Formats: sequence, structure tokens, C-alpha cells
Amino acid sequence: MPSELRQIIFTSDEAMAALRQFYQRSNQAFPKGRIENVGVSAANGCQLDCDVVDGNDIRDHVTVASEKLAAALLLYCKTRKIPVPVAARKTMSVVNGQLALCIALGETVKA
Repeated sequence: MPSELRQIIFTSDEAMAALRQFYQRSNQAFPKGRIENVGVSAANGCQLDCDVVDGNDIRDHVTVASEKLAAALLLYCKTRKIPVPVAARKTMSVVNGQLALCIALGETVKA
């Protein structure tokens, strides 16, 4: 059986849109304001760090752990009809400074 390896690369704006959608859907509060300094690191499977500045120039630093970030990206893909096989192994990585959802499907794909 053939194997499939695919990466879906997200811009910072797309990653933030995915997070806002995820937080809204799960009735959790995400800081309001303008997003600045979005950074992705490979720490602990991938995490996203950003600073949020509101109208009063008050800063709030937000770190989103890999589990929540992965769930947000999968929801984002689902709502935009980007196909992600349910049975596929999904991981995240940083590719050229951008967040990537890595999808592996097939018997010969090694962990």
C-alpha cells in the first residue's frame, strides 16, 4: 500500500485565526486586542507564544501548548474543508519559522 506524507504550513495569521476559533468554540476566553510577536517553537512538540496588546497598551503574554494548538489546527482545517485523514498520524513541527501540521498515512510510514 502506498504511503502519504504531507505538511500543511500555517502563517502566523492563520495560526492565530485557528486559535481564536478554537477558544471561541470551546467557550474559553482568549485575550482581546492586537496580536504581536507571534513565535512558534519546537519545545514539547510545538507551542505558540504571542503578545496581545489592547487599546490601553496593556500587554498579555499567551503561550499555547501543543495539545491545544493541534486541536485548533485540526478544527481550522475541518471548517475550511482541508482534508485530513482521521486515521493518519498527526504531528507538528516548525518549518522555516512557520508552524506545520505533518500528516502521515500508510503502513510503511515509520514513527
